[in-house]
Amino acid sequence: MKQLKYLVMALAVAIAAVACSDDDDFRDSIISTTPKPLTEVDKWIRSNFGTYNIDVIYKWHDFQTNQEYDLVPPEEITVVPCLSIIQRIWMQPYVELGGDLFFKKTAPKQIMLIGSEGYLENGNTVVGEADQGMRITLYNLNAKNPKDDDVVASYTHIFHHEYIHILHQLVKYPAAYEALSTNNYTQNWQSYSVNAALGLGFIDPYAMENANEDFAQMISKFVTLDADIWQAQFNQAEAQSAEGYRILREKETLILQYMQSVWVIDLYQLRDLVRREINLIQQENAQEP
Repeated sequence: MKQLKYLVMALAVAIAAVACSDDDDFRDSIISTTPKPLTEVDKWIRSNFGTYNIDVIYKWHDFQTNQEYDLVPPEEITVVPCLSIIQRIWMQPYVELGGDLFFKKTAPKQIMLIGSEGYLENGNTVVGEADQGMRITLYNLNAKNPKDDDVVASYTHIFHHEYIHILHQLVKYPAAYEALSTNNYTQNWQSYSVNAALGLGFIDPYAMENANEDFAQMISKFVTLDADIWQAQFNQAEAQSAEGYRILREKETLILQYMQSVWVIDLYQLRDLVRREINLIQQENAQEP
């Protein structure tokens, strides 16, 4: 037994000596550790979004995308025009009102840009997502012309909507908000017209899906729509139902109070800044050939 023990030990030493020979050269590797040089797009992103510790993902990393959808990356030419709009209609207004510290605290750590739409099993498409306060994903860049007024409006609405999801994930809105429409939330919201939704106290049919979407949709619509158009929604609601109008007004009061008391953001001032940038972008686009 003692001889066997020494034999096993000698064999182990021999294997170790072979495995760790001084003649072995481990300097070469098939995995490159050399950082890839920054492109002009990368430099622009670092200069404009890096200040707020926001990582913009546009190069393809399939494992980071939503695996429920078949997706394609954005064309590189679409990235800076899209981000430039987002910077002007979302980032700058919030920084101007809340300051750098507020924005660094609440901004998503990542923005992911996707070239195609995300298709759901029910046939609907996803235009944007907010993931646990950490990431906002924007879809379908390849199909959108950033010089189109409708696209500017779409980016504005989507990004404000998704950002509100992050804010209410950080600090929940009051329970009184959800209580106003508890009995009318439905997964069948697509079957409702705008007038029917307004008559029930929702700003549009999509807000009927659940309280979170209702809350985000209300604030996003408030800051992105012109004040006259916003008021017209209430006039339309009143024409449909006195109760729907009352609920909508109470929701308006609650979103104003929430943003002011929790985040010290005046939604009227925010709307003025957002609308100013929307109008300027549209004027600039109209002047370009």
